[in-house]
Amino acid sequence: MMVVFIIIILFVLLLIDFKLGRRQHHRHARKLSFEQTTADYTLFKNGSPMYEKLFNDIYQATTQVDVFFYLIDKDYISRNFLQVLKNKAKEGVTVRLLADRLGSYRLNKQIRQELEDAGVEFRFAEVPTFPYLFYKLQRRNHRKIAIIDGEIGYVGGFNIGKNYIGQSSKFRDWRDYHLRCTGRMVKELHEVMLDDWYLATSEKAEALESPDSGAHNVRIVATDGVGLEDEMKEMIDRAEQELMIGTPYFIPTERLMGALEDALQRGVELYIMVPLKSDHPFVKEAGIPYLNRMYRLGANVGFFDAGFYHAKVVIVDGQLADLGTANFDRRSLFLNKEVNTFIYEKPFIDNLRDMYLEDFEDTIPFDDHWLRNRSAGTRINEKIAVLLRPFL
Repeated sequence: MMVVFIIIILFVLLLIDFKLGRRQHHRHARKLSFEQTTADYTLFKNGSPMYEKLFNDIYQATTQVDVFFYLIDKDYISRNFLQVLKNKAKEGVTVRLLADRLGSYRLNKQIRQELEDAGVEFRFAEVPTFPYLFYKLQRRNHRKIAIIDGEIGYVGGFNIGKNYIGQSSKFRDWRDYHLRCTGRMVKELHEVMLDDWYLATSEKAEALESPDSGAHNVRIVATDGVGLEDEMKEMIDRAEQELMIGTPYFIPTERLMGALEDALQRGVELYIMVPLKSDHPFVKEAGIPYLNRMYRLGANVGFFDAGFYHAKVVIVDGQLADLGTANFDRRSLFLNKEVNTFIYEKPFIDNLRDMYLEDFEDTIPFDDHWLRNRSAGTRINEKIAVLLRPFL
């Protein structure tokens, strides 16, 4: 009886911590607003060519390298990445490296000391502290940004590690989207990264001016657990013919579900693609009730099974594409710091749409057959996941 009482008290304390922490978070959320700007860009959907290009761009840097990744692993890809940064710092180039405290927990004291000895300025972002420790443990900086000499920017879904080049026995190929960009957009990405640097270090630095303007209209959307739901709903509401969503986690709010249901009712062809395998407990099961609702209303829902689907993409009527770091889940909507890129270039979007449909052809249909044959463990986890949705 005493054990049950202690568990109840602990649960109540965590709930209070979470609610008060969220209240404080919303009072002090960072608001970075950007108007439509211009850029040129290249899309990567596989990790190996993206890393090759990123490492080479850093190798050729002459002035300044600023990098943030949510997750930096402790494997040969990560070591190569850190070595490129160390070599560049030894040349006298300013190198700042920021990583999420929980996502990059593998960067131990020895690795951090080696970075410092080489001249790399390293800090952890979002270090959980009192008060509201439990809430701050949930609040992660999920961004992935790299800026080289103020001329080249990277943003997207890839972290740093061998999993992201398909060298995982569990996931095999890893599908993701990442942009390499030039133009005015680079300065805005730089401002986002340097704002995170300021919060971690209290050091203010100015974003470098890009020497190029870029030819295509884009918009950067940087969110801090506030405002992303509005952006998502606005995209859904503007769909008239076709809406494509790709995400590793589909755990929307009732507000977004209502917008999707309205889209289906007005005749929009809706596609939703999620991975068959999950990289975190309960996230797949938490999404099943929402996927089922969409399927019942006529959406095309598929489980990607040609590897792991980690891409975050929304394509609206072949006219707007959203690529970035934000998942279609409660954590990205209300807890994490995220950064997304809205693209309006028709040829690029047509190519992206073709990629999406090619992947969708490899999916396992979410249908009555799949639902009837899902395992008992999956059914049990669905019940548990209902309680965990705010953290998923």
